[in-house]
Amino acid sequence: MLNPGPELFAKTRKGDKLYKLAQQAETRKEYEKALTLYDEALAEDPSDPAYNLGSRRMRERVGQIHLADAKKLRDDGKLNEALTEYQKAFATDPSNALALQEMQRTSEMIERNKKGNVKADELNLTPTEVARNEEMQRMSSILPVPDLKPITNRIETLKMNNQPPKVLYDTVGKYAGINVIFDPAMQPPAKNINVDITNATVEEALNYIGLLTKTFWKPVTSNAIFVTEDSVTKRRDYEDNVVKVFYLKNITSVQEFQEIVTAVRSVTDIRRMFTYNAQNAVMARGTPDQIALAEKLFNDLDKPKSEVIVDIVVMSANTDRAKTLAASIVGAATGATGLELPLQFSPRNPVLTGTTTTGTSSTTGAGTTTGTGTTTTGTGTTGTTGTTTTNSSYISLAQIGHVGLNDFSISLPGALLQALMTDSSTRIMQSPQVRASDGQKVTLKIGQKIPYATGSFQPGLAGSVGGVSPLVSTQFNFADVGVNVELTPHVHGPDEVTLHVSVEISSVASQVTIGGVQQPIIAQEKKEAELRLRDGQVTIMGGLTQTQDTKSLAGIPGLVNIPVLGMLGGSRVTDKSHGELLIALIPHIVRTPTITPLDLRGVSAGTDQVVKLSYAEQENPAAAAPAVPGAGPGAPNPKTPPNTMPPGTPAPGISPGPPTGAPAITFAPSSATVPLSGPLSVNLNAQNVADLFSAGPVRLKWDPKLLRLNQIAPGDFMKQDGQNPPVIDIRNDTGEATINVSRTPGSAGANGSGVLATLSFIAIGKGSGSVNVVEAPLKDSKQKLIAAAVPVLTYTVQ
Repeated sequence: MLNPGPELFAKTRKGDKLYKLAQQAETRKEYEKALTLYDEALAEDPSDPAYNLGSRRMRERVGQIHLADAKKLRDDGKLNEALTEYQKAFATDPSNALALQEMQRTSEMIERNKKGNVKADELNLTPTEVARNEEMQRMSSILPVPDLKPITNRIETLKMNNQPPKVLYDTVGKYAGINVIFDPAMQPPAKNINVDITNATVEEALNYIGLLTKTFWKPVTSNAIFVTEDSVTKRRDYEDNVVKVFYLKNITSVQEFQEIVTAVRSVTDIRRMFTYNAQNAVMARGTPDQIALAEKLFNDLDKPKSEVIVDIVVMSANTDRAKTLAASIVGAATGATGLELPLQFSPRNPVLTGTTTTGTSSTTGAGTTTGTGTTTTGTGTTGTTGTTTTNSSYISLAQIGHVGLNDFSISLPGALLQALMTDSSTRIMQSPQVRASDGQKVTLKIGQKIPYATGSFQPGLAGSVGGVSPLVSTQFNFADVGVNVELTPHVHGPDEVTLHVSVEISSVASQVTIGGVQQPIIAQEKKEAELRLRDGQVTIMGGLTQTQDTKSLAGIPGLVNIPVLGMLGGSRVTDKSHGELLIALIPHIVRTPTITPLDLRGVSAGTDQVVKLSYAEQENPAAAAPAVPGAGPGAPNPKTPPNTMPPGTPAPGISPGPPTGAPAITFAPSSATVPLSGPLSVNLNAQNVADLFSAGPVRLKWDPKLLRLNQIAPGDFMKQDGQNPPVIDIRNDTGEATINVSRTPGSAGANGSGVLATLSFIAIGKGSGSVNVVEAPLKDSKQKLIAAAVPVLTYTVQ
C-alpha cells in the first residue's frame, strides 16, 4: 500500500488550516504573525517538511527585520532600544551569528558611554568605527612637504658684492620675511660671491644664490628654509621624500600599464615605484620634484585611446545562364542520346537444349515422342519430389545451322525534341560595422562553423568491429565559413588612420569522401593589407570578376557535325556564368586623444643627477616691499617698479570711459547649423565691461557625442599692453573645457567689448545640442568680481 504524502491527508488536519493562515499572513507581510502560525502548525505535526520550511524561512526573515530596526535605533543614539531589538533578533533566529556580535558590541557601547570618557560625536559609534575614524583623522593630518609662503614674493632689485653665502641667504630671507637655518657642518667658501638680482621671485633668487654658492635649500615650514652644501650625501641626508599614489583611468591591459610605469620610472629616476594592477594604481616614493614630474608624465600619458568605426561593405553578384537544345533519335530501351538499335538473341524452343533435374525416387521409365520433323528420345525420372526443367540461350554446336532471323529481336528507336533554358541571378550585400580602439585587434565573424575531420586512429582489427561507425575514432574541428574580418587600427591625429586588415570570405563549394568520412571543400577568398586612409575615405579592399563560358555537343558521330541535320542526331548545351565580388572599407574616427598645450610644453627638470622643477608665480605680485631694517650689507631699499599704473587707468589702445549696458559674456554667433564633419567656429566675447583684469576659469560644457573641440585661441581684447599666457584645458571625452585669460601685472584692466577667445569645434554626430558656459568669473584690477550674464550656444548638426 502506498504511503500518502502530507499533501494527501493534510486537508483533514488542523495543521493545514494553520499553514494556510500563515501563508496569508506572509502575503500581507505580517511576518511576526506568520511565524507564530507556522510554529503552531509545526507543533501539530513536527514531521511535516512544509511546516518546517515555512517556520525556518519566517524565522530568518523576522530576524533580519529586527536587525535592521536595531541598526537604525543605534544610529539614532537609542542604544538600549537597539540592544532589545538585537536580543529579539537572536532569540528569533539563534543561528544568526551577526545578531550575537552586534548585541555584544552594543552592550560595550552602553558601558563605554556610562563611563563618560567619549566624545559627543562618537556616542553612537561602535568601538571599531571609533578606531576607524581616529585612523582616518591621523591619515588626513599627515602634512605634505612644506610650501614656502614669503610675505613678499618679488624682489625688484638686489645687488650685493663680495659677500659669503650666509649673508646672501639672510639678506633675501629678511627681504622676503622668512627665516634661514644653516647646516652647522656647512663650510665657508674659499671666496665671497657677487649677486645682482632684478625683478625675480623669492624662489628664483634663492635658486640663483644656491647655484652660485654650490648649496641647496629646502623649506622646513611655510616661513623658514634650511641651507646646506649641494652634494649627493647631503641631499640623501636632508632632501625630503614624498609618497603618492597615482590612479590611471584609461589603461586597458597589463602590458600597457607596465610600459607606462617603466617609462615614467626611467625618466624621473624614482627607484621606489610599484604597481597595483587591480586598481590601475602606481605607488611612488621620491623627492617632491620627482613626484611632481611623475604626476605630469602620468597626466600626459594617461589619455583615452583613439577609436575608429569601420564600415565594411561586401557586395557579391553572380549570374548563371544555361541553354540546352536537342532533337535526336533515342533508343527505346535506354533513352541514350544519339542512335541506338538494341539487337537481342532470342532463339526458338526447338533450337534450345534442355536440362532436367530429377528427384531422388527410384522409379524410372522411358518414353518416346514422335513428331513430323524430328524424333527425340529422352529418359524421364519420376519421383515424389517432382521434375524441374530450365531453358538456356545457349545452343549446342550441332544446332548452329538451324539459327535464323526468327531467333533475333530488335527494339525500334523513338524521337526526342528538347529545348531548355535556365537563368539564375544572385545578389548578396553584407554591411557589418566594427568599432576598435587604437592598437587593439577586433574580430568580426558572420557565417557558420563547418565541421571537418582533423585526425583518426585505426582500430586493431581491420574493418568495422561489432558494427561500430568509423566516426567514433575520428576527431573533428570547426572552420569559420562566411565573412571573417580582423582589424587593427592606428590613428594618426584627427584625420588619418592606418588599418591592418584581413578579410576572408569563404563558403562550402562541395563535399568529398575521404577514408569513409565526408569532408567539405571550402572555397576561400582572402585579402590582407596595410592601408592608410583619411576619415570617411572609401577604399576598395578587394575586387574579383570571373567569367566562364561552357559549350558541349553530343550526338551521332559524323551526323552531329552537319549544320542542319546535326540537330536531328544530337544536343547542344551552352552555359555562361559571371561573378563579381567587391569589398569596401570606410573608416570613421570617433575619438582622438585629448592632447592639450600643457601636454606639448617642455618643462625644466633639473640636472642629470638632481630632478628640480621650477614653478611660475601663481598670484599677482604684491606691492613693493618696504625697506627692512637690519638687512645685510648691500641690501638696497626696494624701489617702486617702473611703468606701474594705478588700478583703473586705461591701457593704451583700449577704449576708455565707462561702458554702456550691463556686463555680459556672449557667443557670436548664438546659434548655428553645421553639416556632419563640418567646422564650427564661435567667438566668446566680453561686452560692456569696465576694468576687466582677468576672466576665468571660464568653464564650457557640451555634448561630446555631437561636437569635438579642437582648439581654443585667445582673442585680442586683453592682449593690448600685455596679457599673460592663457591657461587652456580641453577634455573632449567628457565634453568640458576651461580657459583662463588675464592681464600682465602692473597693467590696467580692459574696458568696453571684445573677443576673449575663439572656439574651433568639429561636428562628429548628428543631432541638436548646446554649448553652455557653466561659470565665468570676471575680476577687475582690484580682484573684485564683476557680475555678468552667461550665454548659451544652440546648434544643429545635419
